[in-house]
Amino acid sequence: MEKNRLTKELLADVFHELLLKKEFEKITIKNITDQAGVIRPTFYYHFQDKYDVLEFILCRDIIEKMDQLVQEKREKEAIRFMFITFEKDKNFYQRAFRVTGQNAFEEMLYLHLQEILEKRIGDRDLAKQSGIPRLTKRHVSMYYAIGLTSVIKSWMSDHKNEATAEELYRAYEYLLTRSVYEIVGEPG
Repeated sequence: MEKNRLTKELLADVFHELLLKKEFEKITIKNITDQAGVIRPTFYYHFQDKYDVLEFILCRDIIEKMDQLVQEKREKEAIRFMFITFEKDKNFYQRAFRVTGQNAFEEMLYLHLQEILEKRIGDRDLAKQSGIPRLTKRHVSMYYAIGLTSVIKSWMSDHKNEATAEELYRAYEYLLTRSVYEIVGEPG
């Protein structure tokens, strides 16, 4: 079991290195297996395709740790951790966000964030709590996941923006704790 885990990690690490040097579309399974020193069937034992590798890296490096922090009710730390991790590996994630189409990186991130948020909301009856019959945990988790994904994508895509992870986290926290009415100075 340990060997399998190490091989999977090796394949992911090789893919990570390759994405820093080449565009996603130009990376082949042969590139990955040759550099990892394994045969093609070994790759397919661990991953379906290179999109699967990309998602594995996202989950390993960000989502699993965020999920753990959120389960411990340390949501602010989870969001800060995510921003810091994106900043530390900015070149990789800038390239990852260029993966578009059916298996877009943006969609992977959104779906995982939405799932974490939905789990955190748990069994709360938001419709009853808010007095809005159609307000569900799915609606709320989608709303915040879309916003957070958009903020990160914009940050990663803006090569001129020198905002740090900490600055972005503080700005995001500000937005989360205020209504749009407060921000624009109108009564809510």
